[in-house]
Amino acid sequence: MIKIYFYHALLVAMTLAMGSQPLVAQNVLPGHLRINGKAVWEAFEPQREVLQSSSAVIYADDRSRIMTVYGTVVSDDGYILTKASKIEGVEKLTMRVDDKLYTDVRVVSEDSRWDVALLKIDVEQPLVPVVLNEGEEVKQGSWVISNGSTSRSRRRVKVGIMSANAREISRPLPGVMMGVSLEEDEGNGLKVNEVSADSAAEKAGVKTDDVIKSISGKDVSKLKDLLELLKDKEPKDEVVIKILRKDKELDFTLELMARPKGPEQMSRNDQMSGGEHSLSERRSDFPRVLHHDTPLIKDRVGGPLLNLDGVCLGMNIARASRVASFAVPARELAQIFERLKE
Repeated sequence: MIKIYFYHALLVAMTLAMGSQPLVAQNVLPGHLRINGKAVWEAFEPQREVLQSSSAVIYADDRSRIMTVYGTVVSDDGYILTKASKIEGVEKLTMRVDDKLYTDVRVVSEDSRWDVALLKIDVEQPLVPVVLNEGEEVKQGSWVISNGSTSRSRRRVKVGIMSANAREISRPLPGVMMGVSLEEDEGNGLKVNEVSADSAAEKAGVKTDDVIKSISGKDVSKLKDLLELLKDKEPKDEVVIKILRKDKELDFTLELMARPKGPEQMSRNDQMSGGEHSLSERRSDFPRVLHHDTPLIKDRVGGPLLNLDGVCLGMNIARASRVASFAVPARELAQIFERLKE
């Protein structure tokens, strides 16, 4: 596939659109010349054709009208990867690959660590899987192409650049909890304001007004100390907590509980970035992601992230903020596919 450099593509697109007429100074660039305008789409037609044949549009109803997410075709015999939390609880999935509709879509398996699900459809003709990147890591500043909006028969493109090197995106809160409400007690430890019913803390014997001095031998005087100690813990892990109760020091062994799943809390900045309409409910806690600035919304993830050669660099997994989208890198995506298929 011929490599198209972005600025050259824009110049060609604008020249074709304007013909021999000079560009007239104006306050607003005509819509078809903007970064997601028709002229730019035409410049990226080779990449759009890859998205057309190798991405899936996944619907959450049996009439194929309520689009919920995109998918990435990873085998010619009908396997598709997508974002797991976007199809959670959906009773009837349907799917369109290229312009063909499939009404029997099966969920094979899921990987909660990556928020990836493997789907399967029965195909009469082989599908066209993406070509996964096996070369060097994509460099910061490289141009990338993703699925934008779609009609029933035609995909459109969104373009962006790699904003940062591949990295882990940690979760904002630990995935485990003790079941207590705490406040910092002037450097003495963490004071227990409330103990939740049936929580790990209640079962261990922790009470209101206790002061937590240490966890597993490490002093805690600030809430950030506690979060740091718990961030890598898993449900059912045991920790020993040292409590100051009045004038007595007591030790308790506490079995950590899983934090209830649910949408991540929206900060004020998140609300200004589009809030629930635009941002993914699960947008953190990924072992490694590619970070790019393509202006997606939460229903436009799940599809391939392409380079200018049409090679798949990864699968878009989350819209994280007004200027950040995340993708599972191709190397990890291949490993996830092989593991889920077994």
